Amino acid sequence: MERDAVMAAIAEDEAALIRLFSRAQFTALLQTTLTMQQLKVLLLLHVDGSLMSHELADALKISPASVTGLVDRLADRGLVERVADPTDRRARHVRPTTQGSHLVEQLMAEGAGHRVALLSRLDDESVQTIATAFAALRRAAEQIYGDDVSGAPGEPSGRGYPAG
Repeated sequence: MERDAVMAAIAEDEAALIRLFSRAQFTALLQTTLTMQQLKVLLLLHVDGSLMSHELADALKISPASVTGLVDRLADRGLVERVADPTDRRARHVRPTTQGSHLVEQLMAEGAGHRVALLSRLDDESVQTIATAFAALRRAAEQIYGDDVSGAPGEPSGRGYPAG
C-alpha cells in the first residue's frame, strides 16, 4: 500500500475509533455541569499548574473580560483560586484547587479505564506494536510542537500555545 493510502486508512480508523470510544469514554464528562469553556480552563490549568488571566485569554482566544467571568464562576464552585504573584503583588495567577484537580483527574481516569479495557482485548504483539507506534507519534509531535509533556499533570509543561 502506498503511503498516502496508508495515511488515509489510519485517518479512517482513527475517526471510527473516536466515534466508538467517545460514547463510553465521555460518560463522566457528559454528566458534568461545566460549560465547555469552563472545562477548557480547568484542563489548561491542570496541564500548566497556574496561569495568568491574560495567558488563559490567549490560549482560549477570548477576551480578558470573558476569562474573568469564567474564573469567577469556577472559583464560586471551588474549582480554581486566584493567588498573588510572589514577585509582583499586583499580578494574580489562577490555579486549580484540589477539588478542581480531582475533577479533571476523574475525567481522565475514566478514559484511561476504557483504554485499558480496549487494550486488554488485544494480544501482546498487537499491544507492543501500538506502544511502538504511539512512541513514534509522540516523538514526531514533540518535534513539530517543540513540547516535552513528560511532566506530571498539574506541573508546568513549558508549553507555549500556538498563536491563532
